[in-house]
Amino acid sequence: MRKILKEFDRIWSTADKANKTGGYRFHRCFSQRGKYVSFGIYDSRAKHYVLFDTINLVGNFRYNSNNVPAELIAMREMIDNR
Repeated sequence: MRKILKEFDRIWSTADKANKTGGYRFHRCFSQRGKYVSFGIYDSRAKHYVLFDTINLVGNFRYNSNNVPAELIAMREMIDNR
């Protein structure tokens, strides 16, 4: 989980730099329901968002710790394709 949050912080720093150069386009989303956290990025110009929900880290669906989750890759692509 800590590794995923560090990667999200790196992605958000890229989005924050894009906001400073091209206007306030990307918004950081964060929600906590009990011990589960959801975080993501919303693109206000394209009206598109990508969320990562930590409830997927428990139960039957588990992420491979060696790979970056697809949601984080989609966030990075959303920022790069601005």
